[in-house]
Amino acid sequence: MSMVEKDMLTEEQEQTLRLKIEEKVLRYFQNKEIAKERREENNLIFEELEELFQGSNEEEVIISLPNGENAILAPQFREKEVLDKDLLAEELQVAKDELKTPFDFCMFTAQGKLTPAMITKHTTVEREVKLKISKRKRTSKRRKAKVEPELPQATE
Repeated sequence: MSMVEKDMLTEEQEQTLRLKIEEKVLRYFQNKEIAKERREENNLIFEELEELFQGSNEEEVIISLPNGENAILAPQFREKEVLDKDLLAEELQVAKDELKTPFDFCMFTAQGKLTPAMITKHTTVEREVKLKISKRKRTSKRRKAKVEPELPQATE
């Protein structure tokens, strides 16, 4: 083989490699687009599920899936404490921007302007109920037998 043939073979290999890279990049972005569409579709389905679940009077819905697992829809309760910085700043007679960091709160507390009672006064508890959907493996008969204790037999 001459030097020219080796260079041409290398060029062919480079072109082949380049085509493979382009093909994989195109496939990668196609898959990302499909995943994005599926995610959007699932969000819409989930919103519909929330509306339907609110309409039902059930606390929990269990649905058998074709693969043998169970889908479980149940409400999830979340509570969080929220500090109303607007009202707190108003009571302290400072700009809301001065109550951003924990250091700011420490500074006002050290100066005696801010008290725990003031923080408690302006803290509210927000309760939120969201639908939770999860998948669980079906419990086998053997496992159910272990979980359910046997009733003691009456002896005479």
